[in-house]
Order: sequence, then C-alpha cells, then structure tokens
Amino acid sequence: MLSYFPSLYPDELLYSWFARYHVHSCNTSSKQTMKELFGNMSSVAVVDFPNNLEIFYKNIAHFNPPKITELVTNHTMYSYYTAFQSEMMKSRAINYINNGGKPGAIHMFLGIAASTIKNWHYLRFCPSCLQQDRDKYGEAYWHRSHQLPKVFYCYLHQELLHDSTIEFRNPHKHEFVSAEKAELLPHLVTVFSPKLEQRLKKLSDESIKLIHYTENTQTRIQDFTQIYKYLLQVNGYATHFGKVHQQYFTQQLKKYYGEEFLTLVDCNFDEHSDTSWIRSIVRKHRKAFHPVQHLLLLHFLNVSFKDLENYIGKKYEPFGQAPYYCLNPAAEHYKQRVVTKVVITTCTETRNPVGTFSCDCGFVYSRCGPDIDKADAFKVGRIKIFGPVWQAKLIRLATSGLSYYRIAQVLECDYATVKKYLEIKKVEKSSNNNSDTDTKLKNEEEWLAILRQNPELSITRLRELVPALYAWLYRYNREWLKKNSPKKNSVENKRKNKIDWEERDFKILKEIQEVITNLYALEKPVYVNKTRVAKSIRKLSMIEKNIDKLPRSKDFLSKNLETREQYHIRKIMWACKKIFLDEGSIVNWKIKRLACIKNEEKVDTFIKETKDDSIFS
Repeated sequence: MLSYFPSLYPDELLYSWFARYHVHSCNTSSKQTMKELFGNMSSVAVVDFPNNLEIFYKNIAHFNPPKITELVTNHTMYSYYTAFQSEMMKSRAINYINNGGKPGAIHMFLGIAASTIKNWHYLRFCPSCLQQDRDKYGEAYWHRSHQLPKVFYCYLHQELLHDSTIEFRNPHKHEFVSAEKAELLPHLVTVFSPKLEQRLKKLSDESIKLIHYTENTQTRIQDFTQIYKYLLQVNGYATHFGKVHQQYFTQQLKKYYGEEFLTLVDCNFDEHSDTSWIRSIVRKHRKAFHPVQHLLLLHFLNVSFKDLENYIGKKYEPFGQAPYYCLNPAAEHYKQRVVTKVVITTCTETRNPVGTFSCDCGFVYSRCGPDIDKADAFKVGRIKIFGPVWQAKLIRLATSGLSYYRIAQVLECDYATVKKYLEIKKVEKSSNNNSDTDTKLKNEEEWLAILRQNPELSITRLRELVPALYAWLYRYNREWLKKNSPKKNSVENKRKNKIDWEERDFKILKEIQEVITNLYALEKPVYVNKTRVAKSIRKLSMIEKNIDKLPRSKDFLSKNLETREQYHIRKIMWACKKIFLDEGSIVNWKIKRLACIKNEEKVDTFIKETKDDSIFS
C-alpha cells in the first residue's frame, strides 16, 4: 500500500501522473516505481494506453482517487481512439487497459498500428500552458490534448505546439519521464499560410471537442456506413439508390482541403485509386479508420460528430416525406398533402431521381429531383395523366362558354392541351352517335379492300396509309381489326428467311480466328473461353443463342478454347519464365503469388513439372 500519491491535474495523462509520482517518491530505479504502482517490474510505460489499471487502482484506493472509468476516459487516449468504434471494440479496449494483455495488442485491434496516420515522434507541449501550470501547480505536466495525432495547436491559447526531447515511444520502455525532467524549450516552428493555419486549427479544435464529447456521452452508433451514405446522398455525392459518385466525391474532397493540408495530416490519397481510405470509409467498414479521417469527412459534409445520432436509421427521401401535394387544379384538395403513391426512377440524362406522383383523383405527374427548397414540392415537370376529375371540370368549363385561353388559365395548362382534349371528347361523342351498323360495315369493307390491294404491307405500314380509318376501327371495332390484320409472325418469318447463315458463319469464323490468335499472343495470359471471345467480337448474344447455326465457328471454338486447368498451366509457365528471367531462380511461393493461384496439390504438381530448365532455354 502506497503512503503517498500526488493529485491528478486536469487534462493530465496517466503517464504524466505516474512520472510525477516517480519524481516525488525520489525513486532512483524506474523498475522500483513499476513494482510500487503495478506490483511487478515488467510493466511498460506507455503514453496512450497504460494497462493493468485494476492493480494500480487497488494500490491507491485509500486516497479516494477518481473512479477507474473516469481515469480511463479522461486521462488516456481511450475516448479519442474509440469514438468511432463499435461497442465490442470499446469493451475490448477497456478490458485491456484494466487487466492488461499482450504488449501492443490494443494498437493492433484498434487499427492504430496499421494506420497511415502516425503518432507524434516526441511528446509535445504548449509554452503558455507550461508557464501557466508552473504558476498554478508549481510544476509542469504532460497534457493529453497536446499529444493527439495531427493536433498542431493548443486549443486554449491557439499557439503552435512544440516538440520536447522525450520520445512518444520511449526506447527505455520501463521509464516514466515527467515534464519537469524533459527539456521544454520553445524553438523555431513552421509558419503556415492563413488558409492552412485555419484548417489545422479547425482540426485541432474538433479533435479536442471529440474527446470531451465522448467522455460525457455514450454513443449508440453501430453503423457509420449508413449515416455516411445518407449524408453523401443529401449533399449530392450519391444517388437516391445509394451508389456513391466516387470519382466526383474524391475530387471535390481533395479540392476542398488541398494537397498540402492532406499531406500534413497524413491523409493524402490518389483520387483514382479504388482502395484509398476516402473511398473505403464510405463503403461497408471492414477495417478501422483513424479518428482524423472521420473528422475530415464529417467537416467536408458540414456535419458535427455531435449530431451523428440524429441520422441513425434515416432514409434518404429526395422528395421529402409522404404524403405529397396533389397539383391537380381541378380537384378540391388542390395543393394539399394527400398523395401517398410515388415511384422513384433515375433520369437517363442527368442521373438525378425522377418522382412520379399518383393521386386518387387520377392525376399523375412527375418531376426531377431532388427537392432543394419547399417551393420545389409545388413544381410539375410533366403531367402523365390528367384523370377523370380534371377532364370533368374541363367539360363543365367548356359548356359554360369560356374560351380556350380562359380554360387553360383556370386549369393551369397550355391552350393546346385544352384544345386537344376537347376535340377528343367531340370525336368520341360524334362516334357514339354515328357508330351504327352501316358505318361499321362500310369501314370494315374499306379495310378489307385495302388489305386485298396491299397484301405485302405490315400493320404498321397500313396504319400509316389510312390513319383515320385505322383509328376508328381500333377504337370502336378492335377485336375485328385484330382478326383482320397481317400477322406479325409471317412478317418475322420472311425477315428471318432472308438471313444467310452460311455467309454469316464464314464472317464470324474469320473474326473468331483473329481474336483467339491475339488473346493467346498476349504477354500475360488471359482465360480464353467462349464468353471472352464472343465479347471481343461483340457477338455474345448471337454465339450463345445461335451457335448451332454456325457449325464452322462452333467447331473452331471447340478445338481452340482452353479449359480452366489449361489456363492455370499457361499462367504458371508464364510466371516461371518471368521470375527466372528476372531473378535467375524459381521459388514456389513467388510463382503462386504472381500467377494468382491458390496453394493446392495440383498447382504444386504443375509448378514442379514446369520448373524444367528446358522451358527457359
């Protein structure tokens, strides 16, 4: 049981607390301090994640220190590195810090060791904080906020932080070094441009806010991918179906931050690479991402990490939430939210979402989205169906004596639309009054006469020849028209009979021969199968469906295509030759890696057979 232990200061690292105890206790041996604190001399002095805190806490419990959970969250890097981790990873990290484990394991499973963003090489300090601490407490100490990765500025004084002489990963792994024992002398620092300084200060402030927020708030977020996908959709970097415009997105983010800033914070990337961190972070998370990367993405999307929980489970609605407005001027519920049916498709030209809204009154309209402001909800891109309510009001207005122009104003449509629908109504009314037996027989005889005069014409050509007669029969005598029209099959058969399959077979055979020769001549082998050959000559559908009508081509393919096993042998032979020419010797694992073939018995056999020196002569 310890007889003395110093008080813990605000924002102090546990590492610094242990180092001050070492100084105050006047221990000459670092291992003696380790034994007093942790009960053994083999513990390691780690700046960010000290472990075996359960043992340490029992040794100082009689001093009534803060709870062990407070020590972990407020005085280690736990709150920072687990802010964007799952609950399982948080529990695993807590267990490691409290009970210990394999050295460096926590850096592995939290993704710190594999990250491209590295810790500072030396412990850092702020000259103003240094003087302030000495004036207030009589000694300096290591601040946790000064050691956060890529934090260039002190959040209290907005001054550039300085490197000390103490390495973050001290080669003397059992030694705690206090701030007072280090050389804390201000030195020349890099001067940044105003824009770059602003960016770095913003990142520093957001990093500090992150650890303060996670200290006091229990986050419920388990799926950051869903939230990021929603934010990308809202900001126009992903489609309404969730597909990210990766090229555009990465270009805009790099343009926003600039190469210099991204390089300074170890976050630069190749905007054309499909495996860059910025592309991976907006996909399903199969690995851990550094908090700096999360903060950069959130700032670019204009969202604070404090607000992330508001987006849990949110689904992107390019036209807002249902119900939507009915924009039928003839309906009593005009401009009221009564429409519940919407079908969202994609515009083939702009790739923007297109919503088709169907009201119970029969009015169907569409518009291109997404909606930017409230006024967009009242816009109509195209009216697809006017519906019975609109047409009934059109007839009432027409019979009341209003002009076409006035009716168009009332129904909020074009003059030509009013004229078109009124003429249709007139035709229907006239047809209903005159569609007696004589008219029907007369039109039927006229149609049959045209058929006798033009036996070779298709139904489409006949319709162009007598459009009015065809329209009348189609509208009022459709079944009879179907029975007395040219059959599609006969026309199709005539067309099919015109195909000279023998000539086509010769032509395709020549193309296949040329393509197969070129494929086998490639330096790096490719799998020469029927699909690849057919795609190369752009006749995949024809070869798949009509190969039996192309006997010469079929025979040539059967003799010159290769099996998967033959393809593997060619790849192994190519890999053997390449490695032998480059290095002068052959190693099995290098051949397998270059040939991209799994380690199987038959592959080993192939390699053994192809290692004959005669191959390389």
